[in-house]
Amino acid sequence: MNSCVSQHLASVCEFGGWVASKLPCPEESAHVKTLFWSSVVGSWALSFVRQNGQRNFSIVDRLWPLFPVVLVAQWLYDDRAYFSCAAAADDLQVRTAQHKAIAAMVLVAIWGARLCFNSIRRGDYAVGAEDYRWAVTRAAIERRLPACSCLRWAVWETFNIVFTSLFQLALLYLISVPLRLAIQYTATVADGTVNAAADGWSFTEIALVVLLIVLLEVEAIADQQMYKFQQRKKQGALTKHEAEAGFVHSGLWKYSRHPNVACEQAFWVVMCVFCATATGTDLGSPENIWLLSGPALLILLMWASVQLTESISRSKYPLYQAYQLQTSRLIPWKPWSASQVINQAHSKL
Repeated sequence: MNSCVSQHLASVCEFGGWVASKLPCPEESAHVKTLFWSSVVGSWALSFVRQNGQRNFSIVDRLWPLFPVVLVAQWLYDDRAYFSCAAAADDLQVRTAQHKAIAAMVLVAIWGARLCFNSIRRGDYAVGAEDYRWAVTRAAIERRLPACSCLRWAVWETFNIVFTSLFQLALLYLISVPLRLAIQYTATVADGTVNAAADGWSFTEIALVVLLIVLLEVEAIADQQMYKFQQRKKQGALTKHEAEAGFVHSGLWKYSRHPNVACEQAFWVVMCVFCATATGTDLGSPENIWLLSGPALLILLMWASVQLTESISRSKYPLYQAYQLQTSRLIPWKPWSASQVINQAHSKL
């Protein structure tokens, strides 16, 4: 057992070292590198500060709506001279490139503001507030280790710095990087380094922006429906049917068990595609395919997060398993009827 744990620890440390050597990208400014590593070290150090008598591991959760917005602001500041020139340029190509970059930045700013608002009203920024899944995760890790307090502490602290702080902030950096591409593209077009990919907006680019707006709106509606349900639950104002279930399963949640998560994933995938399209970047080429690593890692992380959330919900709510059988996990879809559920169960026997 100790040998196995040691191997796992070595693998985690090796992964952490690899990430540390690759991120942020070598061409980043000193400001961005300082921002990234100060956030990693700071979030890890703050997890040792006791809130209401105990440590809190939701520091990065509080940074989630803010970090991409701050990164974008820093990239814009770094290229402010060229970006300002683009605003005054008579060249249609230059102004078009700038307008596309501004559209992406505004949408990310709206994403961050809305997510931050939702977190504040849920109390996520309150002193001592911590995502309940961290305690479950820590207990699950410790169950797989020998009853040695020093070893358990070492494994958890390694997990804390490598995954909770480094990996999550690296992920936020990677999903934001396509916006740096759009900002720097405007700068290179303005100074004549490259020619713009197009003189105006293509139908595809307009469609992608509309889709991004729709995804933001649907995610906001899903979060609002969840918030209202939780408030009525606290007040004891649920209907008999809702109280028997104990979890939200109406509105958008009737068609997807996690509509907000589905929209979150789709938003960053579409944002990456939009920035690539706006800058004429071929995401299929070997030198650019890494730009998809952020959205891909986000999907994997949220898939694991949903798995954990649903395992907890099944243990709390007896009817949740029936909800799982009838309702799509992520992509909104018409709920299955009882006969369809039974037929599906028979087909697996």
